[in-house]
Amino acid sequence: MMRTNVRLGIGRLGFYVGAAVLAGVVWIIEVYIQSKPQVYGAAISSLDPLQEKQLGAFLQMNQLLIALGTALLGAIGFFLDRRRKSYSTPRQLWAAFASALCGGLSLYFGYRAYEDVVLMLEPPYPTFDLTGSLILWDRYAHFGTFLLGVFFFADFAFHELTGENKHEYPLDVRSR
Repeated sequence: MMRTNVRLGIGRLGFYVGAAVLAGVVWIIEVYIQSKPQVYGAAISSLDPLQEKQLGAFLQMNQLLIALGTALLGAIGFFLDRRRKSYSTPRQLWAAFASALCGGLSLYFGYRAYEDVVLMLEPPYPTFDLTGSLILWDRYAHFGTFLLGVFFFADFAFHELTGENKHEYPLDVRSR
């Protein structure tokens, strides 16, 4: 009994250390990216109709990816719910963890892209360029991490739904 509690404590400590390391890495990357010169294009007084359509398309795409990323995290939570009968092995749980991590990073990069647009349009010197390096990097990271999360989720869900670890037919070692 004591050994199990110690193992759970070590596992929990490892989780918190890993989460702190991940938060530190994201913070360092954020400081590095924000320390670069941020030029978002030429100053504008108002958006022309084409720029308004570009902004609308960007915001709709951002909202869609955020909704899909949130649904991905919800689906992972559904599969990991303890009330369901699960046959997941630790190897398969790594795929679920990687999917959740990628989903969370996708949400983060979606938020960063939105913040970059808000900063770009903020007075006193509003500008508009959705192809600027910071916004473009955030957009690609937003979609790429979501796609990677879907890949890991598909791997996890496939193994979970097929129940490949469920041994319905135990091996019969008796001779026939």
